[in-house]
Amino acid sequence: MKRWVTVMAGILLLVGVLAGCSGSNGGNAGSSSPADGTNSSAKDNGKSDGKPVELTMTIWGSEDEKKIYEERLEIVKGKLPNIQVNVMLVAGDYDQKVQTMIAGGTPPDIMMIAENFQTYASKNQIIPLDEFITAHGLDMGDRYSDDIANLMKYDGKQYGLTDRAGAMVLFYNKDLFDAAGVDYPTKDWTQQDLMDAAQRLTVKENGQTVQWGYYPGSWWPQWMQLVYQNGGALFDSEKKPTFDTTEVRDALQFLNDLTFTHGAGPTPAEIADLGNVGPDPLFAQGKIAMETTGFWNIASLSKVEGIDWDIAPIWGATNAFFNGFTITKTSKHQEEAFKVIEALTTLEAQMPIVKHGQDAPATKAALTSDEFLNADYGGKKINMAAFSESRIYDQPLNPKWNEMMKVIDDKLGVYFNNKSSLDDTVTQIQKGLNDLYK
Repeated sequence: MKRWVTVMAGILLLVGVLAGCSGSNGGNAGSSSPADGTNSSAKDNGKSDGKPVELTMTIWGSEDEKKIYEERLEIVKGKLPNIQVNVMLVAGDYDQKVQTMIAGGTPPDIMMIAENFQTYASKNQIIPLDEFITAHGLDMGDRYSDDIANLMKYDGKQYGLTDRAGAMVLFYNKDLFDAAGVDYPTKDWTQQDLMDAAQRLTVKENGQTVQWGYYPGSWWPQWMQLVYQNGGALFDSEKKPTFDTTEVRDALQFLNDLTFTHGAGPTPAEIADLGNVGPDPLFAQGKIAMETTGFWNIASLSKVEGIDWDIAPIWGATNAFFNGFTITKTSKHQEEAFKVIEALTTLEAQMPIVKHGQDAPATKAALTSDEFLNADYGGKKINMAAFSESRIYDQPLNPKWNEMMKVIDDKLGVYFNNKSSLDDTVTQIQKGLNDLYK
């Protein structure tokens, strides 16, 4: 009997030791863990059982922005008192430095990532959050509009919780619209409405254009939104490039017609004559009546005197510049990290973004809050509902985005100078993308 008790005690001790070992690294070791780096039970991954936990979160930006994140984390700490999050502001090349941290075995627990999150996901450096979302009962449809929630999906999995997501909107000069007798833009506009208004808002003096209706430019958000508004896409359902299509051709032709046929947008030569300044300062100077740009221009314009302006939703689907929170695969405290990023995307913790005029918040509640809709910028009330009323298309983000854009930009740069035909441009880009995505 004593021998049996001794054997059983030894077996129980061994089981306890093995169980302790399997949980000591956040659940990432051993053949029983899924290939994506998450535990079969998300709630057990790195669980601290209420013990104090210290996490590191990397961000980019300024010292002032770091203070905003720390202010938000103080709100989170009120809900999660046992979790301390240290904010690391990474100056310079964020991605390169974070990759160095990962390679050196000192990765953060939480990473702020933007449009290139898919690169990290494809390298298995960040984890999908779907199991945590389910385990914690987070209703993504309640927290986000579908288009914003989908911004951080890759291969059908949710890799991040979007934190800031300002859609591109149409800035317009009300004084110039009034002078030309043109109705202000609305979300019900079409591309043709834009073209018509741009022509009416263009002014010539002594045969020389002194004011243009719209700044088309060659920046990818300008032409890509037109492609998706036309019902096109850059890839088909099998992820094969689809650049040589009617939808793409019509989008590119629209912009060149606006500039070179109708003269309603400045040509590259005219932009050079203006000092090669971008659309934001030209808009502030009253040289262009409309431009498509992001939230960042609001703070700049709020300091400009003598211009009456407002914003409207784009006349169809547009893109958004965004960032969100992700969790690294090697974090030993993935459970706590998820609790933190979930708390950071609640209404209360998003309010400092609004209070400090940092950006457009990502969540439904924050985007439609009275604080955001009635925010004051330089004593001016703006149609901030334009952001929540915007529709964001399924952006073709992928791990080869930079290589893809080089293939496209090399050819479009020539086309938007009116020095290559539409047919040659589109067919060459299609060939280049086919070679890239073999």
